[in-house]
Amino acid sequence: MKLTNDWKIVSAGLSLAILVSFTACQEDGEELSSSADEAEATALDEAVADDLFEDIDLLSDEASEYEGDTQGGRLENDESVLRSDCVGRGVERLRAEGVMTKTVTLDFQEGCEGPKGRERQGTMVVTRVTDTNAATYTVSTTFQDFYLDGKKVEGTRTRVYSKAEAGVQQIQITLAEGKVTLEDGQVIERIGSFNKTWNRSSGETTVTGSASGVNRNGVSYTSTITEPLMYNRSCFSEGVYMAVEGVRSITREGKSDVTVNYGEGECDKTVDVTVDGETRSIEMTITKKD
Repeated sequence: MKLTNDWKIVSAGLSLAILVSFTACQEDGEELSSSADEAEATALDEAVADDLFEDIDLLSDEASEYEGDTQGGRLENDESVLRSDCVGRGVERLRAEGVMTKTVTLDFQEGCEGPKGRERQGTMVVTRVTDTNAATYTVSTTFQDFYLDGKKVEGTRTRVYSKAEAGVQQIQITLAEGKVTLEDGQVIERIGSFNKTWNRSSGETTVTGSASGVNRNGVSYTSTITEPLMYNRSCFSEGVYMAVEGVRSITREGKSDVTVNYGEGECDKTVDVTVDGETRSIEMTITKKD
């Protein structure tokens, strides 16, 4: 990407306050118009939603493999937040006619911090349904007063996994009634349907599909991936959960279309936003307040 700055999500609370802010870089130094500001807010909302739900997907995958503390529970990631004392874990199983249903409930205490510094609070319920006669399994995640880095997350995230072939996994993803409430009370609404291809050996994931919703300013929009978005798991260790390559087109009700370019694969959180023929680079950084 053109810039290598992190994006800013500043966490709000007693010792940590979250403030989402962004700066557009222009050679001429002119201030952004309100139209460009609003376009960038929409692009930012998509990035915020991607970041939150990608992180949640990783945790849900680990939870779906969890077998219980008294039954040799398996946690493949030594740095998983599931190993923390600040999260309670419960497992229920139901088997009927060749279908195994496992429900894992995760209760995070207030301020439960994971190895990457992200704070969680509230309840995640992860349900894995495995049909022994089929080559797929389904992982669904719902939330009860759940917060990630101070943002309240709602909705149902469902992923259907096909049988991996030559180390490549196909995943169908839907998000129903998705809602993110920001620290200042502003709301992002989102639903979506995506197809994900995960190369287990390289750690790279490509995603196609579309989403629609309402941004924090109350503007309805539809977002379509026009060039596959690429996520790289090697970037996750740097706190980069969003796409690092690909292009997304956003149409807004009564406003100009927006194109978001995620770059060429670098592990950063900078995107180029084009609206009305003008392109600006948005940089978003994490800052902590005392």
